[in-house]
Amino acid sequence: MMATVVRFLQLCCLLSLCSLGVAIQCYQCDSNEDVTCPVENKFDTAINAVVDCNSFEANVPGQFCMKIYQESPGWGGWQKLTRRCGSRTDFGVAWGCRWTWDYTGVFRETCYCEDRDGCNGSGQLSWSIALALITALTAVYNMLRL
Repeated sequence: MMATVVRFLQLCCLLSLCSLGVAIQCYQCDSNEDVTCPVENKFDTAINAVVDCNSFEANVPGQFCMKIYQESPGWGGWQKLTRRCGSRTDFGVAWGCRWTWDYTGVFRETCYCEDRDGCNGSGQLSWSIALALITALTAVYNMLRL
């Protein structure tokens, strides 16, 4: 009976690892095209949904989230904010923020994150890792009992 329970728990733990393959989910919007993606006001997560970065909904597929703020210099300048998935960074590291200016003087702040859904919250990953650890410990325990 105990062996059946242990095997059942191992199976449940192994099945829980499937969630490790789920892509990150990020907000996706462009302030030039969408009024729910404001540059100057607070971003409302209640009216904006996250998209799976490996789905067809994502404009850009990827493994992390990005937020890009751009501002042109001078009188009559413009501002633009883009939130999306990302698959490649300009700096090789997918976390933190980078600031640049192009040759026309346009300021650009690009922020990368990959630690949780909508970091641009997911407890799924930590639960999956905990269950993987339980599975490994159970397997070791079973081997020692033999």
